[in-house]
Amino acid sequence: MYSARTSKWVRPENRSTEKFWWLIGLSIAAILFTALLAFFFYRSLSNNLVENRKHFLSKQVELASNEAQRNFNNLHDDLIFYANNLDNKISGDDASTSVSLDENRIRRLMNNYFHLIDTLVIETGSASFLYHVSPANYFSKKSSNIKIKSINCADCLIANSNKGSIKILAKLNLKRYFADHLVNYYLGPNSFKLIYEDGILYQLTKGDVYPNVRLEESVYSLLEREISGGLRGDYEGQLSLDSLPLKTNLLIQYPFSLVDMDKNFAFVFIQERASVISGIYSTYFYLFASLFGMLLLGIFFLSKYFKINSENNFLLEKKSEDLNQLLRQQTLLLQQSKGFLYYHDKNWKFYQVGENVKDVLGYEMKEFILKEKNELMGDDLDAFFLAVNNEVKLKKDYYYYETKIIRKDGEAIRVKIFEKLFYNGHGKFAGGVGICTDINDKYIADQELIRSENRLRSVLNSLPDIIFIYNNEGDYLDYYVQNEELLLHPPHQSLGKNIKEVLEIDDDNRVMKVFHRAVRTGKMQTEELDLLLDIGRRYFEVRFFKLDENRIMSVARDITGQKLWEKGLREAKEAAENSNKEKSSFLANMSHEIRTPLNGLLGITGLLYNTTLTSEQKNLLSIIADSGDSLINIVNDILDYSKIEAGKMDLNFTSFNFRPEMERIINIFSGLAAEKDILIELEMEPSVPDKIELDKEKLSQIFFNIIGNAVKFSPHGGKIKVLIKGEILYANNLILNCNIKDDGVGIAKDKLPYLTQPFTQVSSLSNGDSKGTGLGLAIANKLIELMGGVLQIESELGVGSTFSFTLITPIHTEIREVAPQENQIPTNESGTFENLADGYPLKILLAEDNEINLKFMVMLLGQMGYEIDVALNGLDAVNLVKEKVYDLIFMDYQMPGMNGLDATNIIRTLPNGKAVVIIGLSANVFKEDIEKALNTGMDEYLTKPVKIQSIVETIKACSLSLSNK
Repeated sequence: MYSARTSKWVRPENRSTEKFWWLIGLSIAAILFTALLAFFFYRSLSNNLVENRKHFLSKQVELASNEAQRNFNNLHDDLIFYANNLDNKISGDDASTSVSLDENRIRRLMNNYFHLIDTLVIETGSASFLYHVSPANYFSKKSSNIKIKSINCADCLIANSNKGSIKILAKLNLKRYFADHLVNYYLGPNSFKLIYEDGILYQLTKGDVYPNVRLEESVYSLLEREISGGLRGDYEGQLSLDSLPLKTNLLIQYPFSLVDMDKNFAFVFIQERASVISGIYSTYFYLFASLFGMLLLGIFFLSKYFKINSENNFLLEKKSEDLNQLLRQQTLLLQQSKGFLYYHDKNWKFYQVGENVKDVLGYEMKEFILKEKNELMGDDLDAFFLAVNNEVKLKKDYYYYETKIIRKDGEAIRVKIFEKLFYNGHGKFAGGVGICTDINDKYIADQELIRSENRLRSVLNSLPDIIFIYNNEGDYLDYYVQNEELLLHPPHQSLGKNIKEVLEIDDDNRVMKVFHRAVRTGKMQTEELDLLLDIGRRYFEVRFFKLDENRIMSVARDITGQKLWEKGLREAKEAAENSNKEKSSFLANMSHEIRTPLNGLLGITGLLYNTTLTSEQKNLLSIIADSGDSLINIVNDILDYSKIEAGKMDLNFTSFNFRPEMERIINIFSGLAAEKDILIELEMEPSVPDKIELDKEKLSQIFFNIIGNAVKFSPHGGKIKVLIKGEILYANNLILNCNIKDDGVGIAKDKLPYLTQPFTQVSSLSNGDSKGTGLGLAIANKLIELMGGVLQIESELGVGSTFSFTLITPIHTEIREVAPQENQIPTNESGTFENLADGYPLKILLAEDNEINLKFMVMLLGQMGYEIDVALNGLDAVNLVKEKVYDLIFMDYQMPGMNGLDATNIIRTLPNGKAVVIIGLSANVFKEDIEKALNTGMDEYLTKPVKIQSIVETIKACSLSLSNK
């Protein structure tokens, strides 16, 4: 062979020898490079395997911990729910029998938590019941007089009902629970599961736990510190189990807590580190040997290259002919499938296309090659390139894509593109070959099917009926439900269950008979079903019919006919209740803000009465006191009207002497009537009995408002007549006809309808004689309606007005006398309460934040002879009770930081607070506020402004109760 470089002939065998040695050198270098690469790859792979195993163990231990905690919390919630439910069902004081106990529910509860609950104790009143499920699933029950509070149990869970009459104690077997729970998590060979509980690690072995774990001190200290801090962690350290030698292990822990259990818990999953990477050694030995063998084979095949080169050329020619034949067959196949083949370069420019493009898109081959992508795809081009470029970045070999292509005639058709992507030696995109297939007919059919299914689903979803689909055995498969309130259970909870389980019926029930008849005959069957739901009893018309050979559909329609009406009524009721709550909250705050300064004002006024005063000073104090009382009356009127509107005004029927009460009311207005020279005449016919049975306070308030209104609008020298008649009705009832007539200014007839509206004054007078809140007649009208009567008003301008109403009261009934009130100590006379501490010595704490009220109480109690301690908020009061024993605490309701209710609740738990008398002081006068205070632990509740007499009586009562103990 002639060499142009050396200008001489070179023997072919010398050239071959030179190439051979070059090949040997390259092979050795390749072997060294492969060995180095294998070393680094082995190290990287082993680290990756360890990290992957840690990640797997971390996920598993987190899942196990969260599931264990969730199941335990579910048990806690189920116990509380069952206690409240049982509390609502048991009636009366004697709850010692098991008649009201739902033992089926107890059985289900214990079966649901079989691995966790060992024994269940239910305390109902004076009796207790113990329930136990043996390992053989034998359910046992026995009665006991044991009290839950006397049970000393480390691993117990206690649930109390809201009312406190039902207590449930669940004696737990935590180790069995953890053991059975962790069995469900498979970690693979050479792995272990440990349980951490308050500083002790337990090993899980065959469903039991054993404290036989040895862990190196540094790792154990770190593990214990992170668990106590609530931190998850992973570690590598020496660990020994079952007296085996120490080995390096991967440890993954995840802490969790159990409600009402004052312990630290964690699951620890362990994997021997050596076992994670043990398979790599043998794998890499064979891999290295394989690579070395491949290099030797490569050298062998390269030596044969020259020999077979010529043979390859011959074969290439033959393969080219075969390829042409294959392409012709492929073209025929594409014609049948409505597709064509195309080629493009790296810039996505077509350079070759199959002749089938004309059949698919209508373009000639040359026309198609000249087309740009945006001309073919239109608006879908950006989405197409976004998807394809992402595949190219990932070096994918091929991709699928569906899009629209515009034919030559302008019609857009749906096509499917399958393309093989090519890359050069540097890994850069070089072009591709693809097949474009017309799938427009199939796409249109699929879309129509989807639209049809969507229309059907929309129709089903819009139907007000309840639709369920079952198999032929009655198991729920699917549902279409608009209103889940009409179901016994949420629909998703019924899937997979049988009709009998959900409705709690048997095969002999009419519903099951109708269902089986529909399955057997294939004809629609109808049945009526009544269910007791959470919203009440509902009646449904249920139709069963075959959907296909394997499925049955039921359509249930609510036939009670009251759904919409009840829903609207419920919404209106909720809106009204919310409005009343907001109004009550506003009025309570208003009352508090007004009564709080009035308490100090009227209290200091009362203290001034006990000082040396001139006649003029006493008159001024009297004006201040009267003004305060007037303001209190206005606030009371507003609160009374609010209570009546909210439906919270209760009637207290008692028997009382009617005539003395009426005379007392008339006498109240004697002073004002004398100033205006008005004559008030009371006439009671003989038919009115001496005693009647009505709400004395409410009746007095009615007469007080109406007579007061008449006095206010009567001119000087006027006359007011109060006439009361009686009429027997059905021998046992008395009708009281009450008339109050005045000769005042009168009221225009067009203003009469507005007279009983709240905060409205329709008087024609504009002078100061007719001032007021406009609530007097409104309250009187509401009280009359509440007592079963109707207020009627007749009036004429310049002549006067007549107010009349009728009330019904029973007669000849058992008399419930009103207890006479004790004579109150007059707080405006000197010496009434001074040195009270000499006769009634007490250690008193005052909790009050308002400066004026604080000064008043300190001055008052100081005059009584008491040296008191003062707390400016609830927290200070609690701290003082911890340090000192008190006999009496005056506790303000609203204070900064900690209010009086919270402070009372805490004080009752302290050793010095169990016997102390706590008296609430508050401007909140609503019944619910008073009940809330008493339920919290207060002994009595005084509303502001507090009368000095009330404080004196409270101190006396407290001292008397202490002396009797």
